[in-house]
Amino acid sequence: MAAPELTFHDALLQQSASCNQLGSPIYAEIFHAMALDIESNGVTARISDNLTIRPQRDAAPLRIAGAIHRLALTGKAPDIARHFPSTRGTPGPTLIVDYLNALTTFRNEIEDGLARSVQTNEVGRTTMLVTGMSFFARAAGIQQTHLREIGSSCGLNLQVDNYFFDTNDCEYGDRNARVQFTANAWGSPIPNISQCPSLLSRRGCDVAPLNAHNENDQLTLLSFVWPDQFERFERLRHAIDNACASPTYAPPDQQDAAIWIHEQLAKIPSNEPVLIFHSIVWQYLSRETKDQFRAEVDEFCAQREAPTGWLRMEPAGPVADLRIDIWQGARKTHSDQVLADSSYHGIGTRSLTH
Repeated sequence: MAAPELTFHDALLQQSASCNQLGSPIYAEIFHAMALDIESNGVTARISDNLTIRPQRDAAPLRIAGAIHRLALTGKAPDIARHFPSTRGTPGPTLIVDYLNALTTFRNEIEDGLARSVQTNEVGRTTMLVTGMSFFARAAGIQQTHLREIGSSCGLNLQVDNYFFDTNDCEYGDRNARVQFTANAWGSPIPNISQCPSLLSRRGCDVAPLNAHNENDQLTLLSFVWPDQFERFERLRHAIDNACASPTYAPPDQQDAAIWIHEQLAKIPSNEPVLIFHSIVWQYLSRETKDQFRAEVDEFCAQREAPTGWLRMEPAGPVADLRIDIWQGARKTHSDQVLADSSYHGIGTRSLTH
């Protein structure tokens, strides 16, 4: 049975705790202050009274924060921008007062923000993708694969081979890339990313896809990155720049995951490997879509000659873990095998294989 939905007040406190754990003290402080503001019947209480989305499951606190961050990034909220590292500011003693004032001043923009789904297209998760791609290649004995991603947001993770990954033992990608994952990206034990395959093709889908070439979509992505996590912010900027210049980039298709995967898999020759991937997506799919998706993958694999992998990075308590199913032709050789875990942003990826 699903857990009951939290009130907006409790969702704010939960998000505050999460931000504190994941290294965003600014948002931890802001969300805690907004919860107290509800108790004092301030402006946040009025937002709470008019809320039409689920506070926790639809990530209402992060939608509001994204709307305010967006205003700071565009220069429309200078009193907020002066506090945010993402806009070259420094948190000051008036942070909370200024933020609550912004909630009053920008009510229309907040309403627009509450209608906008949270999307960060977290490029740090490619550390997990590379770990899984490498395991798949070694286990299946392949050097190339097609890559298909559901819930791919802007499609930036599909550009994985345009980034650079270095574990000291192994390297993968483009040494000259501006998006790089070196020593501080990995946990211990460090994953084995040897024999990572090249990509025969790449495609993604999302129910609300973004396009890296669209400036408004770029702003949407940047607005959802937490403003005091400057490294994440800059990495996303570089990934967007890469996509805009890359001949292999294409925005994701707008389609339901189960319908899309059926259409995509039907187009791929039976003698060519395929790896299916998703990250922090499964919880948002309906039961019907999940069941249909599994059925499509099972049916597809039963008719194939080449290996197929289903790789997923999904929540596992305080971390996200990486699991894989592998079929060698119609025979399943790996089932729900845990390969690694990491932070929800992908950094700190460590091997769990033996």
